[in-house]
Amino acid sequence: MTWWRFSRVTSIDSQRRGRALLLVAVLCPGPPGLDAAQRPTILIRAGRVVDVERGRLVEPVAIEVRGDRIVAIRPDHPTESPPAGVPVIDLRSLTVLPGLIDGHVHLTIGPSDSAARATIMAGFTTVIDWGAIDYGNVALREAIGNGSVVGPRIAASGPWLGVSGGTCDFNGIGVRGVDGYRARVRNDVERGVDFIKVCVTGWPKVGFERPDSVEISAEELAAVVSEARRAGKKVGAHAIGAAGIGMAVAAGVDVIVHGGFPDQATLAAMKANGIAMIPTLTSFSPALGQPHGRALFARMDTVLSSGTPIIFGTDAGVIPHGRNAGEFGWLVRRGMAPLDALRSATTVPARWLAKSDQLGKIEPGYLADLIAVEGNPLEDITTLERVRFVMKAGAIIKR
Repeated sequence: MTWWRFSRVTSIDSQRRGRALLLVAVLCPGPPGLDAAQRPTILIRAGRVVDVERGRLVEPVAIEVRGDRIVAIRPDHPTESPPAGVPVIDLRSLTVLPGLIDGHVHLTIGPSDSAARATIMAGFTTVIDWGAIDYGNVALREAIGNGSVVGPRIAASGPWLGVSGGTCDFNGIGVRGVDGYRARVRNDVERGVDFIKVCVTGWPKVGFERPDSVEISAEELAAVVSEARRAGKKVGAHAIGAAGIGMAVAAGVDVIVHGGFPDQATLAAMKANGIAMIPTLTSFSPALGQPHGRALFARMDTVLSSGTPIIFGTDAGVIPHGRNAGEFGWLVRRGMAPLDALRSATTVPARWLAKSDQLGKIEPGYLADLIAVEGNPLEDITTLERVRFVMKAGAIIKR
């Protein structure tokens, strides 16, 4: 293997789009202007690495990164020195994990540049953005992709899709009728969305007090799913009440966005068909002092232990950006093992994104998305709230 010298590049912290545009936040291996394929190989010496798939710590480990990929992993021998001139990142006092994935954010609620930066600095190198006005999340996805903004890679749904006058009708973007729903899905696809989000119910209070309440007809929902399938897009359903979740699962959506009140038959169908749920417990926690909040969390205890696939999600934008990792604590307090909570933010969403060969693990050939924390997150999940190092696709964002 050929080793190359390492150049440190310090970026300018831009708070507004249109000001100093740089590829990475703190430093990037290789001279300025090099794309990922041209960057030199670097060596990361990790005290411990979390093998998320097998549920174990491996220590110590040397990770070789070239360009945007992990190219080799081997035991790190403390007395062994790399060849002269090899750039080394010393993380021997830390635990290294795959970059985290937040399955439910809204980066354009508030200033999008600062939201994106806060999110990646917290260790979330990939997010799913489930709603924005005027396709703002699609535009932000492109800005991050071309280096104009520092932030996580984004999979974006575009605007919320819901009935006129309903829960997700923001600034008059709601629609009515089968033809209206079909037309919006087609327009979303033309505008470059990655997924479709459709709003089936209202919020938890309505789901608790009126479990049969829905905001969309079965025919309209079927039109959304069939039109999305025609375009090769997955569908996420904002569904919280029992009837709405049941309707969404029967229609064949791919994920239930938010926790809620699914009945046992619906839970069994979700598990059998691999339909995931994104609980967003942090955003719902202020309601714990009210009957509907207590009931929702009690129901989510059952969901988390049911074997239904769980994707980590925060609804960040509703909660402050950058505090995403607090959701891990809620998942563990409600009964998930720390390892399962960690998998919900790595391997599980990577599979859902059809990126399980690129994201969610530290293995050769995977994208070099790496974070580091003090301590052992398999024993203390709160360590993920204190991220010390972040690398996204081989570019160092936080050091």
